[in-house]
Amino acid sequence: MRISTALAACVTAFATCFAQAEVVNIPASHLPEGTTLRVQWFMPDAKTATGAAAILLHGCGGLGARGGLNARHKAAKDWFIERGIAVVFPESFTSRRFEEVCTIKLASRTIGQIDRVQDVMAAHAWLKTQPGIDAKKIVLLGWSHGGSTVLNTLTHRAPFGEFSDDVKFIEAIAFYPGCSPFAKDSAPSRISSPLTVLMGDADDWTPAAPCVTFVSRLKNNDQPATITLYPGAYHDFDNPAGKKRVISEVPNGVNKEKGVTVAPDPKAREDAMARIDALLKARGLTAVRTTDAPETRPAGGG
Repeated sequence: MRISTALAACVTAFATCFAQAEVVNIPASHLPEGTTLRVQWFMPDAKTATGAAAILLHGCGGLGARGGLNARHKAAKDWFIERGIAVVFPESFTSRRFEEVCTIKLASRTIGQIDRVQDVMAAHAWLKTQPGIDAKKIVLLGWSHGGSTVLNTLTHRAPFGEFSDDVKFIEAIAFYPGCSPFAKDSAPSRISSPLTVLMGDADDWTPAAPCVTFVSRLKNNDQPATITLYPGAYHDFDNPAGKKRVISEVPNGVNKEKGVTVAPDPKAREDAMARIDALLKARGLTAVRTTDAPETRPAGGG
């Protein structure tokens, strides 16, 4: 009896294929009374678990249809689980009875970045109480709207100007965040955690120039921040699915009311994930994989 290629891959990467979501409702005092923060929680196989965990933040399109994960989020989950890193996805929109906010003008949105920052803090505090999770090995990663949340989390200050433990991470990674508010002269110049920004220089949804300005200011202030720009790459460059297209119903972006461009770029995705892999390995967060294990690369999106 022949085993299909897909099944053979699953047999080789058992933990990745069979990691199932556990839906958890986290108490969150910042949400309306009687509501909780819904998260999807994935644990690696006990034999490969490293004690590390990653909080992954969806973009303006939400986590996925009908309570599942879309292609980019599933690929990201598989990538982290394969490396022995637990994954938690806060459902910032469905917890507030929204599906997406991409088609809503910025000025009309009722879910603000502070809401999502508080979601991150609640998820972070919950993670640190979970058996098998090392509180010093928690990564924060977000795409687009979620990438903006990464920046807002890392610059969120306590009343007396100090960073609280709930906004401190071993690594923070932002795929094509919206940086315009951070390019202003009055914007923060300190961050709570090491930051890596990854984006395409052709992005017409969240342009690269403000992010370059922000990261330059951070570096000039001796903050641990880097940015990598991929020539010719657009928003959603690390998506494993889809093709280049203009989403006309998105009113925000460089060209107001004319839509925004999304397009996968396999070479840029490969380089971005290699960079993240190196970061995590340097921090001792990843499980040792056999040389013949198949490489699985994650994705991000708007």
